[in-house]
Amino acid sequence: MTKAPITPTPLDDPFYYLRNMQQVVQFCLARYHDLWLAEERAQLKALLALSEPAQGLLVRLVMRKGCLFRPDKLVYAEIQDLEQALAELAGAGFVELNPSLGLSEVCALARREECVQLALYRLPAQTIAASARKQELEKALLNGPAQLPQPLAGWWPNAPFTVIELACGELFTRLRLMFFGNLHQDWSEFVLTGLGLQRFEPVPLNEASRPFQRRAELNAMLALYKLQERLATEPVARLASGLPETVNCEWIEYRRHKLVFRLGREAERQGHAALALTLHEQSQHREARIRALRLREKFDDPASVATLAQQALEEVSQPEARISLGRILRRCARKAGLTVPAAPALRVPTTRLMLNRPENARVEAAVMAHLANTHTRLFHVENRLFNGLFALLFWPALFAPVRGAFFNPFQAGPADLYRPGFAEARRELINAGFAALANGDYRRLVLERHRQKQGISCALVHWPGLPLELVELALAVIPAAHLEAVFRHLLLDLSHHRRGMPDLIALNTKTGSYRLIEVKGPGDRLQDHQRLWIEAMRAHGLPVSVCEVRWQA
Repeated sequence: MTKAPITPTPLDDPFYYLRNMQQVVQFCLARYHDLWLAEERAQLKALLALSEPAQGLLVRLVMRKGCLFRPDKLVYAEIQDLEQALAELAGAGFVELNPSLGLSEVCALARREECVQLALYRLPAQTIAASARKQELEKALLNGPAQLPQPLAGWWPNAPFTVIELACGELFTRLRLMFFGNLHQDWSEFVLTGLGLQRFEPVPLNEASRPFQRRAELNAMLALYKLQERLATEPVARLASGLPETVNCEWIEYRRHKLVFRLGREAERQGHAALALTLHEQSQHREARIRALRLREKFDDPASVATLAQQALEEVSQPEARISLGRILRRCARKAGLTVPAAPALRVPTTRLMLNRPENARVEAAVMAHLANTHTRLFHVENRLFNGLFALLFWPALFAPVRGAFFNPFQAGPADLYRPGFAEARRELINAGFAALANGDYRRLVLERHRQKQGISCALVHWPGLPLELVELALAVIPAAHLEAVFRHLLLDLSHHRRGMPDLIALNTKTGSYRLIEVKGPGDRLQDHQRLWIEAMRAHGLPVSVCEVRWQA
């Protein structure tokens, strides 16, 4: 187990961000002790040996965008001697004080007024208007033969500012990936956050659960992210040929297939249909098969596409995908003159109400006020009730130390929560939750965890929307079989099914019964994910209905 616990630093410490980063470095050095190169390990230890101001300045630079900075714009109250801190960082190799720059980089660092002075120096034969926009000045300056990068003085000997370059960006990118498990989170989400105000479930971060077991896996993830960053600027055909080799790691391969799917979508947007089809058929992302069939719809024989769609329907269990596949099948069958069953109509009890429109209140509140009586308690729950009950019952599964699930101690849930293999990776713990539903122990477990885990950050729990009264009433009147049906439908696809549940629950304390109500205001209609929930609930006998509201004139 990692012997480097992280304790968030109080925000009243002027170097709180540094204390947090120091702990991140120590945490990753300990957890991934065997994945660092000797020079990387030495560099991180050298960082921890710097003076406090130098360390603080380095962390400030790492948290800023880019790698080129003007010292005259680095103003931090806690770093009183900036020149001394910069000199120390340069001496240790963390920054370069006089880096080589391209002219475009010089322009990007300069203010508009400075660009005017730069243009007057470099373009003496041209008339430079003092009121020219910066974009115009940059265009004029860059409108010439390309030149090799050089120090700032080579471009502008009398430049009114200096430039430094962060020389350890790659090291901190690797560190960020180790700590967060991704590169879309930046350091400010941790080192600048008062994490002490939040509580997190303790998860054993042991050797077996380490997301990265080999340096090759870490390198593969870095390569995937670098490829993704190039999507905005490079032809997709070049990127597709540069995909890194596969690694024997399920969660990294999931990310790889997701990127292949993104490349396929970009190929579609760029008009490369053949390449897009190849990429989609290579990807195992849940949406790739549907995109491939939609492409085939444009070019292939409708009957052959209908056959492929029918085959996919026989193999796919995820409800949202089945809706899309069914639509493709029916479209192609119609074009080919084939007969296929129509989509089943959704038959659901519907109540129509004509109500006075309340001021400053949602339509759900108006329905609750209309339906409430002495024995009926109504709660506006939407997705909060069943998601919350699910989380409390399956809490051990949510916070199990599964490989690739937990990168750091500050996660509100596993990183694979919304991936297809979530349940299978925790099969025994999931089965234990359903066993508690079968033997009646679920009420005790849910109520006990509601008390014990209150306030702990959980991706599926909105604590203000899950009061004890609601939980107790729901457990008292909702049959275990109904809860099981809801939870099994959730597990089919947590990514999609955590949304779309009915708006209201009406709990009758006299009869010990309940009903679920999807409220639709004027002009509103059922969406696919809401229809799927209603179909699943009705199939298992849950009392669900739709309430359509119109406002009285």
